[in-house]
Amino acid sequence: MSDAIVNVTGSYNTNSQTQLTAINLSISFIHQAIDALHIYNSFLSNPLIIGDFGTSHGANSVYAIKLIINCLCEKNKLYREPLIIHNDLPTNDWKKVFQLLIDDNSYKAVVSGHSFCEQCLPDNSLSIGYSSTSIHWLSKKPCNISNHCVSLFATGDELIAFQSQVRMDYMSFLENRSHELIPGDILILALPSLNGQEQCGNQNAKDLLYKCAE
Repeated sequence: MSDAIVNVTGSYNTNSQTQLTAINLSISFIHQAIDALHIYNSFLSNPLIIGDFGTSHGANSVYAIKLIINCLCEKNKLYREPLIIHNDLPTNDWKKVFQLLIDDNSYKAVVSGHSFCEQCLPDNSLSIGYSSTSIHWLSKKPCNISNHCVSLFATGDELIAFQSQVRMDYMSFLENRSHELIPGDILILALPSLNGQEQCGNQNAKDLLYKCAE
């Protein structure tokens, strides 16, 4: 199997319904988190910074951000105009994101072309951090998988290597968001996970695709 990473330019926005479902399933948690949000008077002269970590080509990201803004309005917590930071790698297809933002034009936004495993924003600047089905993408591949191309099927030392990389990346993500967040403000995460049988729900499809490609 090749080590090359394929850039699915232009296709993610039309092939990400599963990820959109995850956003919709997280709506109740968005409401709970915003209920807990504290807006401090000392920051009222600054924009309300909302960070989306893992924007990709933007369609799901813009949808999620509008959900958050609408929730803030419903709960009378939008005390000042928000500024949205859309974050993804510098190699992301930002042209797609820019076009969506121009077409939608419902909020002010800028982009951050950094890995979300790094600090992307200044200390104590972020009011709401949000990421959905993104942070399981690792900062690097720790090893090749001898019997497959998907980490779900890793075993032995290879599985341990992936588990260790996940742990390091998640710790880096949380540590850097903790520096960026204003005390008392919120981080909302929607992550894919395994069920009680250690299955993610689409492992059979991934296994069949791998076997077809062999």
